[in-house]
Amino acid sequence: MRRIGDIHVFEDDAFLRFMRRASGFTVLAGIAAAVVWGLGMSALHRVLGAPVVPFELGAMFGAWGNGVLGVEGGQKFQLWWWILLVLVPLASLGLHELVHAFFFSQFAPPGSRVTFGSNWEMGMIYASAEGIMYTRDQYLVIALAPSIVVSLLLMVLGMGLRWPLWTVIVVTVHLTGCSGDWGYVRAIRNDPAIAYCEDTSYGVAFYGIDHVISRPTLHTRAEGSAGARGVARADEAAGVAGAAGADGVEAGRCPASLSGDDRGFTVVEGGRRS
Repeated sequence: MRRIGDIHVFEDDAFLRFMRRASGFTVLAGIAAAVVWGLGMSALHRVLGAPVVPFELGAMFGAWGNGVLGVEGGQKFQLWWWILLVLVPLASLGLHELVHAFFFSQFAPPGSRVTFGSNWEMGMIYASAEGIMYTRDQYLVIALAPSIVVSLLLMVLGMGLRWPLWTVIVVTVHLTGCSGDWGYVRAIRNDPAIAYCEDTSYGVAFYGIDHVISRPTLHTRAEGSAGARGVARADEAAGVAGAAGADGVEAGRCPASLSGDDRGFTVVEGGRRS
């Protein structure tokens, strides 16, 4: 097993630029979703006469909002709309990290410790399982879980309150905070050599496994047989080495020494070299 790259979240300018771009695109997607919803509901109301309104402007602004929508009566002004607009996104930040922590602990060996931290200068809080090695697929689940789980919970809450615009805003705000997770996923997906991910205090470190492939040249039947036996022995040795590496990972230990070429190339463009 060899270390092939890492991401220093708070120091990697390229990674931070990716986060800003992803957050910006998320805001644009949220605006587009609100426009599509508004046009769709307006069409249902005007063409089919459906008793629906696109947004809860009455709950936001009272009679003035209902007037904008052309609805008589409608929803009354609700102060809770504004209070929850502030409180729920803040609560979603903590819930986001709790979901990370849950999956960190689910995939970690018994007795492993998950901690929480913050970087107020960057406006970030985070969960960390420092020193624990996870498989590629496990880390992808850990990284993506909050984007899916928390967003679905917010949608259910918004539908229960019958506040579509509030739902779009709150979900969009939450997803803008998921851009760092998406950066991890991007790096892992772009490099098939990444087999394991170690959570660290600065971000994440990536590891790969060296594979030895022997291809015999078959000149004669005797040479071919000898070559086949050589390949079998090489494959057996590689299998033993791979199993030993996997055992070490399942035990939740970072390897004491890294075999093979430790080049430490940058996984994310502009990242910090090890």
